[in-house]
Amino acid sequence: MRHKPLEPYLYLSPGVFCLVLFIVIPVIFLLILSFFRWDMMSGVYSFAGLRNYIEMLKDPVFFQAARNTAIYAAGVIPVSMAVALAIAALVNEKLKIFSIYRSSIFIPVIVSLAASGVIWLWIYDYRSGILNHLLAGLGISRINWLGNPDTALLSVIIVTLWQRIGYNMVVFFAGLQVIPRNLYEAAMIDGANGLKRFRYITWPNLLPTTSFILVINLIFAFRDFDQIYVMTRGGPMRATTTLVYHIYETAFAEFNIGMAAAATMVLFVIVMAATWFYLRFFGEKE
Repeated sequence: MRHKPLEPYLYLSPGVFCLVLFIVIPVIFLLILSFFRWDMMSGVYSFAGLRNYIEMLKDPVFFQAARNTAIYAAGVIPVSMAVALAIAALVNEKLKIFSIYRSSIFIPVIVSLAASGVIWLWIYDYRSGILNHLLAGLGISRINWLGNPDTALLSVIIVTLWQRIGYNMVVFFAGLQVIPRNLYEAAMIDGANGLKRFRYITWPNLLPTTSFILVINLIFAFRDFDQIYVMTRGGPMRATTTLVYHIYETAFAEFNIGMAAAATMVLFVIVMAATWFYLRFFGEKE
């Protein structure tokens, strides 16, 4: 009887060990914790069954946080991907002006979200912020960007776009680099204009790259926390409270660990379901 070689499994073992230790075990522990009441201060815990989930679904703050998260993701993901693709295409065409500024477009990516939040706090400041000074120069009255519930979430979205476009641009640019140039040359000989070349050559060849960026950005959008914590603390009037920030408040401000674990499991299921849905119905075509 022929034995299967063990060498491939030995190569895989470090990655599998890390996966189990840092992902599988914490998820299982979190699932178990969501069925308990746990007082962090006293260490006392008791079985609660589905009570945490029931109370969570009765909490209006949870649904407001879910709504804010959906708006945040809808504002960040498509805009950052569209702008990044446009910049990557221009850089790929070797336009000098965009090649020069390619590095500067990527610089925000290496700045931490917390540091970005501090920078933009100064930019958005109602009295001394540079943005309101520019608006005043145009004859537009000052805007309380972070203090107004109508503009606070938009302001946070702009900060995330500022940082995420550079990452998406680099990945799109890498995808464009592997598309054979002879395809474009043949299309140009056949008289295809730029729009047709993008539609029939660029876009089909970029679908795997686009899938990767979409899934990564979806995960990022659902777990973004730093800039919200630094800039708004979920306010004003919970206008910027996302699911992740709501979980943080529930766990470490209200010390309701069981309900925080239940909300985390709901968020986990939402992200996994959205990722599975996209890969199931769109990934196979790519």
